[in-house]
Amino acid sequence: MSSLNYITITDFKTRSGKTIQPVLSYQNFGKSLDEGPNVLVIHALTGNSNVTGEDGWWNDIIGEDKVIDTNQFCVLAINIPGNNYADKDTTFEHYKDIVAADIAHLFSIALNKLGISSLFAIIGGS
Repeated sequence: MSSLNYITITDFKTRSGKTIQPVLSYQNFGKSLDEGPNVLVIHALTGNSNVTGEDGWWNDIIGEDKVIDTNQFCVLAINIPGNNYADKDTTFEHYKDIVAADIAHLFSIALNKLGISSLFAIIGGS
């Protein structure tokens, strides 16, 4: 399993007007983030960033010599805030203040912080 990494985003304003300090956790598999090409995996609501390898939930298509070949791609999976797949507290006190548009915006900020300006593909499980 790839280890969890973290990105802290300061003073993020949600669509509901709340200001939060989210910590996003993520994993990457295969090539390094700066090697690319990069594939972003968006997990299902109850899923997590562990998409391939030991206990990977998408081992059928992500991995060495699979459809999404980790020999050719960097696979990045960011945990949806609040899914609790981290050893740090990544939940929110007022989870109802976070909507899908906020998550998309947070992921965009995370990609920028990681220095990723383009993606080869964005895929999801549901």
